[in-house]
Amino acid sequence: MANDERRMQILRNSRDQVLGQMDRIEYGAAGRRMDKDAFVKTIKELLPGSELLSRHHQTYEKGEIILRENQDNRRLFVILSGSVNQLKKLDDIDIAIDLQGPGDFMGLLSFTTGQPVFTTARANTQVEVLRVGQSSLDKIQDGYPEISKIIQRLIFYNLSERYRRVVTLHMEVAQLSRELEKERNNLRNTITELEQTRNLLINQEKMATLGELTAGLAHEINNPASALLRSVDYLTRVLPEMAEQAGALPDTGLVRAFLEAGLAREMQSTGDQRNKMREIQKKYPHLSRSVVRDMAELSNEMLEKIEPYANNSEKPLSLRLLLDSHQAGVFLGSIKLSTGRIGHLVKSLKSYSRDSRAEPEVADIRLGIQETLMIIGNRLRDVDVTVNLPEIPMVRCYVGELNQVWTNIIINACDAMEDTGKLYINCGTAAGDMVWVTIADDGPGVPDNLKAKIFDSSFTTKTAGGEFGLGIGLAITRSIIQKHSGTISVRDRMGGGAEFIIHLPAYKK
Repeated sequence: MANDERRMQILRNSRDQVLGQMDRIEYGAAGRRMDKDAFVKTIKELLPGSELLSRHHQTYEKGEIILRENQDNRRLFVILSGSVNQLKKLDDIDIAIDLQGPGDFMGLLSFTTGQPVFTTARANTQVEVLRVGQSSLDKIQDGYPEISKIIQRLIFYNLSERYRRVVTLHMEVAQLSRELEKERNNLRNTITELEQTRNLLINQEKMATLGELTAGLAHEINNPASALLRSVDYLTRVLPEMAEQAGALPDTGLVRAFLEAGLAREMQSTGDQRNKMREIQKKYPHLSRSVVRDMAELSNEMLEKIEPYANNSEKPLSLRLLLDSHQAGVFLGSIKLSTGRIGHLVKSLKSYSRDSRAEPEVADIRLGIQETLMIIGNRLRDVDVTVNLPEIPMVRCYVGELNQVWTNIIINACDAMEDTGKLYINCGTAAGDMVWVTIADDGPGVPDNLKAKIFDSSFTTKTAGGEFGLGIGLAITRSIIQKHSGTISVRDRMGGGAEFIIHLPAYKK
């Protein structure tokens, strides 16, 4: 044959000793095709006059099953005409793995090894086959020498072709595995980049919100800072005088008593203080208005103790000393409150701005809500806020990111209510080991046609000059909640307004 090569093959044993030699014929594609064509042509020419061949000649209609996967088989099928699909079942789905034609063998492996049929053979067209068992195959080879050699070569070719396909398949699988690994690495890099971009967006949104809140934060800090300065100025002025005058009192313990009373003083309404001033002025008409005002801040118990000095106009310095002692206590209390307020603001700001790239932590999300309310307190000065936060399970979370969620929703509520109205914040537990938080307002609510897309990244009601954030707050809010394996939704609040509902999985030890 034109494409065949005849070579001498040396046969050796396991000790590499020469046992003999034999011809080895390597068939090219053209040679294999010629063998198939010659075999089919010869069989068809012999069929009309051969009872042996005719007895094993069979026809299958299109769609008919010739061999079924996993069944036993003791026959060899040779296709004479038509085509056959080889199918392999995968998860109840038949996968086409080969298409065979004239000259091809079916059931060769199960016929030669006795193992179950490996693939299902289904007629793709009307198919003619030669269907023989082992004894019949031997008779055909003995009775028809002209086709015996071709059968042997075709069997050898069929087996070698299957081996070649297995090797090729392994090579393709290896190549696909390499490509899959490459794509997986690309996907991993893409996910990392997306996560970095997402964190950047969250951080930008947070910083934009904080930037807009700076004025409010400055106001929140300025008030206690101013009170702190006033208190320090007052104490700097009166403490030296108090030290000089303390010896003039018959009972030096009174200075301490009035100082402690000032520290423990409870605030009273402006109306109550005015009524008290009128009573004191009426009782002590000789006292100046400034002295009366300071006496009005005393409790009834301390008014009784100061009465001897208020009635004695000859000892005004003693009266002033006791009142200054009380005022010193008041201002010391103011210093304590002011520093506590500033410290709380700084702590809240630090917690609010916590880096979302850190590891998640088990936290009480109620503290984050309270810290958020502290940070945006200036924005809420004209809003009636009702907070009901009973004890709930802890949540494994990124605290800084959840603080951004509370901020975005509360700020949106303030925008909707134009910074006046009522805000309701509640929390609780739900079935399935979940905790929930609701943030509701009595604003105009969310129109039905916007509820489905309000969390989309492309949706915003903010303009370029919007007051807070980047106008992507709710999209980031949903992203953060989903990152925490939670859900967020919006619905109409009974009585008017919108209500956002957040569910988060409770932490399990």
